Amino acid sequence: MSELTDDELVWDLRVSRRARRARLQVKPYGGLEVVIPPRFPRDEIPLFIARHETWIRQQLAEQQRRRAAISLPHAIDLAIENRSYAVVYCRPGESVNFDLFAPPADESLFIEGRNTQDQMQALRDWIRHRAWELLPPLLDSLSRRYDLPYRKITIRSQKTRWGSCSRSGTISLNDQLTFLPADTVEYLIIHELCHTRYLNHSRHFWNLVEQHCPDYRRHEKRLAKPDSLVPDWFVADLYA
Repeated sequence: MSELTDDELVWDLRVSRRARRARLQVKPYGGLEVVIPPRFPRDEIPLFIARHETWIRQQLAEQQRRRAAISLPHAIDLAIENRSYAVVYCRPGESVNFDLFAPPADESLFIEGRNTQDQMQALRDWIRHRAWELLPPLLDSLSRRYDLPYRKITIRSQKTRWGSCSRSGTISLNDQLTFLPADTVEYLIIHELCHTRYLNHSRHFWNLVEQHCPDYRRHEKRLAKPDSLVPDWFVADLYA
C-alpha cells in the first residue's frame, strides 16, 4: 500500500504485530517504508514522516546516487562456493575477440543480450540456475543429517526474506544465498528445517536451532545486513 504526502514523499505502509512503535526504514533501492503497530493512528503518519523529513530525503538521495553508479559487473563472486567468475558480454551473433579479454577458462561466463537490460536479466537467470544446482543438494544433506524432513523446495528472488517454511513443509530459499558464505547458508537452511518441527520462534524452536548450530547468533547478525552481502546490481534490479 503506497501513500503520498502533500510534499510528494511516497512511502509503503506495513503493519507489524511485532512493532512496539512506529519506525522508518529506507532500504537499499526499496524506497521508504513506514512500519507501525496495529493500533497506531493512521492520521498521525504524515506528521511522523514530517518530523524526519530531512533524514528521509538524505537517505533517498543516497539511493539515487547508488543506483546511478550501478553498471554491469565484470566478475561475479559467489561466496557460497568461494569462487569468482569473470564475465564477458556480447550481443547476439557477435563474435568475441579474445585478444581483448583474459584467456577463456572454466570460470568465465559469456553473457549474451541485445542491451544492458537483457544482459542483466541473463545474469539473474544464471544466478537462479546456479542456486538450483547448489541449494537443493545442501538442503537434502542437512535434512538427512538432522532428521528434519521437508516436503519440497522452491527458489525465488525475494526482497525481504532469505528463506521460509510453510505449514505443508515447503522450504523456500532466496537465490541471493549464493552470495553468502557457505557456513551462513547452512545455518539459514537449518533454521528453516527447524521450522518443520516448530512453526514459530518459541524457546523450543531456538533450542533446536542451537542444538544443530551452536553459533547461530553470529550468522543471524550477518543475515541482518543484506546490503553488505549482495551486490548492488542484483538488489537494485529487484526494485526496478
